[in-house]
Amino acid sequence: MHSASRRAVAILVCALALTVQCAAGLGGHHAFRTNAFDLSVFDYALWTTATGAPVAYVPMFGYSLFAQHFMPTLLLLAPLPALFGSPAYLIVVQTLLYAGAAFLLFELARRRTTETIALALMVAFLFSRRSYSAVSSYFYIESAEPILVFGLVLALWSERRVWYWVLLGLALGCKEDVAMYLAAFGGLLILRPGQRRTGALTVSVAAAWLLFTMAVVIPHFRTAYSLEGANHFVDARYGVSGVSGALTLAGRVLSTSSLAKVATILSATAFVSLLAPAWLAVAVPGLLLNLAAVPGSVQAELTGHNLWPILPWVFVAAAVGAARLPARHRRWYPWLIVVVSCIDAPLPRALARTPWHTPPDAQVVASELERVPVTASVTAQPNLIPHLARRLDMHSLGAYEPATLQTDYVLLSTVGDLWPFDVGPIERRSRALAADPRYEQAVSGPLLVFRRRQAGAGAHDSR
Repeated sequence: MHSASRRAVAILVCALALTVQCAAGLGGHHAFRTNAFDLSVFDYALWTTATGAPVAYVPMFGYSLFAQHFMPTLLLLAPLPALFGSPAYLIVVQTLLYAGAAFLLFELARRRTTETIALALMVAFLFSRRSYSAVSSYFYIESAEPILVFGLVLALWSERRVWYWVLLGLALGCKEDVAMYLAAFGGLLILRPGQRRTGALTVSVAAAWLLFTMAVVIPHFRTAYSLEGANHFVDARYGVSGVSGALTLAGRVLSTSSLAKVATILSATAFVSLLAPAWLAVAVPGLLLNLAAVPGSVQAELTGHNLWPILPWVFVAAAVGAARLPARHRRWYPWLIVVVSCIDAPLPRALARTPWHTPPDAQVVASELERVPVTASVTAQPNLIPHLARRLDMHSLGAYEPATLQTDYVLLSTVGDLWPFDVGPIERRSRALAADPRYEQAVSGPLLVFRRRQAGAGAHDSR
């Protein structure tokens, strides 16, 4: 197969992955399987920024997203909410970034190894279990990190310095923890003749950015909204302090379960990334921080969006490591990569569970939600929020829940992904609201609508 033919195959495979993953994501969304956390969180941060509200303000939080994480790259998407009434566009954006990253990985890998291995690595990136875990978690601006990392490495290898620094800046703007990976990458470059100056500058820029975001920007936003402390995520995610805490963290990192998780990630490339240990080491700081988190948390389990900053470095290491395979192994190793990464791929099972037609009960819920006045204040369970018209007075149940209900409407449903509830708690809340003298039940069925008494004109019709 000629080089042009392999590139055509790469494009077709990426297009297929894009189409299938978009269809699955949108199908799940219309069946109420997506969530305000984090799909609507990012959509609201963009919408409020574009409409002149406080920058990146999220009504469900009651403060700016930047009081949690500084993500200025996200704001490049700020024009999009004006074009789309639903946050579903973010599902498409994330999938586009993922498919684009896969193609850049192919372009990057074929500069270091055979095009057949480059294709195999691209397939592994698209369809392995860990990649699926990341791309099916909607939405996170961190999903831009692989395409930016692959792009900046490709720019470095192609000696396109301007593109290197532009992409590095955009990557840093995805989330503050990217600075750790890029500082480690800069350290790698310092050890390489001809790239030491670039490496030193990369370390300096990454370190300065991390210090700026953690010591200045995030504390500024937290102070602006009268929030506690600047290290809230450190406390919540690690929950330890002192010498005994350090020993606890070390125990978490060195546990057999942690080693198993790392092995699972490395298996996506059939462990060929181990042949480029210096490149793989770039991912080590992030791996350690994730594995040290509270056991059982999404971060500690290395699933979902926590994988976005790790995966690109594993695959870059695989591209470099594959070039070090003995020549006699290069014919069969691509097949090993594909088989190992795809034998347990979740996508086929996910497609089998995907509702390709919106379920009737979901159609009813969507229709009823359209009738909630845009001017009304709303408290809703998280999977309903992405389907409601945007409003500044939006609150959630079960996560960042207000201390007291004071909104015009309270919305509950047993349709879709009910996180953080299951049917029992929703039924109990429904009974409590039915007994609450402040509210009257306006709609019953798959969507339960409780309207504040004397809510004013334009209220939802009673049934």
